[in-house]
Amino acid sequence: MSGLPPGQFWGHRFVIYTINGVPEVAEENYSFELFGRVERKLSISYGDLQSIATGELHADFHCVTKWSIRDCTWGGVPFSSLFEKAGVLGDAEFAFAYSLDGYTTVVPLENMADAFLALKLNGSKLSVEQGAPARLVVPSLYGWKSAKWVNAVELTNHYRDGFWEERGYHERGDFLTEERFKNPAARFIHKKVAQPRKK
Repeated sequence: MSGLPPGQFWGHRFVIYTINGVPEVAEENYSFELFGRVERKLSISYGDLQSIATGELHADFHCVTKWSIRDCTWGGVPFSSLFEKAGVLGDAEFAFAYSLDGYTTVVPLENMADAFLALKLNGSKLSVEQGAPARLVVPSLYGWKSAKWVNAVELTNHYRDGFWEERGYHERGDFLTEERFKNPAARFIHKKVAQPRKK
């Protein structure tokens, strides 16, 4: 586990943010796609993901809004194995993630080396609030890069902004160097756009 990064504090629970509310997803209709700069496009049903989701990722989770959750155990499929199945082309530089609620984000390919397509958290099946059926987990970057309800990742040879990057968040989002915002005004837009889950 990493130590507490600069500017963060340990929280006791995840705060659930959404941009369009929590989507309703029928597992039997869900599939995950990996496409773009690959030799073979992958399309994997939820049932097939469950059968190959034998890996575990142990990492702290760090939100750009400064709370962190320690000692998370994500269960799922390492992206390294998905990339091996798809055959990543040599000019691929970024992973662009798409979510069922319309959210998008972009991750430099080197940060995908230890990323996971997670179906479980701390031994239990993901809740819908936590991104079920599946979510992206990128342990080396702030949490907005770990897209919930992810249903596709496109590998590209060029950068383009995702949802929060378009609104002034940093292109990479490395928490060790506090890559929070490329536009300082973006620190105020989060509360206006992203809505925490109502109790």
